[in-house]
Amino acid sequence: MERACPRLKERAHGSWYFQIELERDGTGDRKRAREGGFATQAEAAAKAEEVWRASKAGVNVLSDETVTEFLARWLKKKKTELKRTTAHEYERDIQLYLVPHLGALRMRNLRARHAQGMFDWIVSDNERRLEHRTKVAELKEAADKASAAWREAPTGTPEEKKERALRRAVWTEARDAYLAARKNLQRTTGPATMVSIKATLSSALSDAVKEELIAKNYAAFLTLPKVTKPRALAWTPPRVARWQRTGEKPSPVMVWTLQQTAQFLDYIVNDRHFPAWHLVLFHGLRRGELAALAWDEVDLAEEVIHISEQLVSISYEVHEDDPKADSVRDIKLNRDSVMLLKAWHKKQATERQKWAEAGVPAKSGNRVFTKEDGSAYHPQFFTDRWDRLVELSGLPPIRLHDGRHEAASLALAAGVAPKAVQAMLGHASMRMTTDTYQTVLPEMHAATASASLDLLTAYREKEKKAAKKTKKKKAKKKAKGPARGAA
Repeated sequence: MERACPRLKERAHGSWYFQIELERDGTGDRKRAREGGFATQAEAAAKAEEVWRASKAGVNVLSDETVTEFLARWLKKKKTELKRTTAHEYERDIQLYLVPHLGALRMRNLRARHAQGMFDWIVSDNERRLEHRTKVAELKEAADKASAAWREAPTGTPEEKKERALRRAVWTEARDAYLAARKNLQRTTGPATMVSIKATLSSALSDAVKEELIAKNYAAFLTLPKVTKPRALAWTPPRVARWQRTGEKPSPVMVWTLQQTAQFLDYIVNDRHFPAWHLVLFHGLRRGELAALAWDEVDLAEEVIHISEQLVSISYEVHEDDPKADSVRDIKLNRDSVMLLKAWHKKQATERQKWAEAGVPAKSGNRVFTKEDGSAYHPQFFTDRWDRLVELSGLPPIRLHDGRHEAASLALAAGVAPKAVQAMLGHASMRMTTDTYQTVLPEMHAATASASLDLLTAYREKEKKAAKKTKKKKAKKKAKGPARGAA
């Protein structure tokens, strides 16, 4: 039929196909790979060579499964073995990034350049989003200035009223422009999220290699922006002054000084949930661990709590889950924590008794931190309540999760062995404890600054004492005169 086409001799007409014989499979059946639509014979030949090499590498080049179809099938199987939070992250990465950028490709055609192109687009889109954010900030500043000019305008004479009306019109236009631009604000995809996307892709492609859908795990060849973990900083007086002036935090992760921590504890001492905040600041509990803690896991006689469960929130729906890897642990309580938990246990029983006397049956849950009627809190409650207390205290802000940083920093500053702090926080490695959670408090700075000087001073004092001792011996020996038998 092709030879009968009257336009076959035209160079720009038609397209090239290839067909190659593949190795027989286990059944002995013959298999052929065929593909068309190439503009030139060279392109068709190059593709034929690529398909042949992929086939020799063990790839099923006859599979037409797309990336979207594979990921849907893979995630359905993977969900049965993943923690809820991990499965949720995989699903997010697939829906928001992998499917939109790679979904239409057949798995057998997927290469590293396609995945790299996705990340290159994300970086480029981040630049666009940042430019738009800058524009929105400029529009807001213009709207605020226009508003101030309008409100300051006098309203006495007809001319002044006319001028005021004009200024109001300018403000209205500036405000509308700002509001319209603000609707299109988008958060940037940060380096940590890109690492998550790569991890999801790598996990999926690892299984795809096993299924012989691709030859290699192409995620291993990707180049991503460098991830720099934010360094935890202490709220020193200069940083506090800058925050009061600009409202900006020097780092996403901040901790209080010893004085500020003491001020916060004094301020919240009468808060109903003071025992919970005490556990955060001195023992480094996560909010999910705090919400899930049960009285069965509290041994006040041995002064120990057992962390064996956490509550996680996925799209605000709460699920019981195991703690993070290596976070199942026993935490030795300090004396104040023991005292506070004992008092809290009695208070909780009294509250439930009052509900029972009022004819309202209390919830029979066994959680340590509950509402007055015994019902459990959503983990978000602890975050919201903490933020509100910090705001009311007037202290510079730290997040609830920064309480873990605070607990680690206080323990390390007090001379607790890093290995013990690692066990308290439930970290897999010592490096994470010391690098991520050890903040050098101002008090530690002072001790470090003086340590070398103190060492040298002690050496000089020792040398001075030794010199005096030697001098005394010589003087004593000289006073006795020459030894007997001396010439």
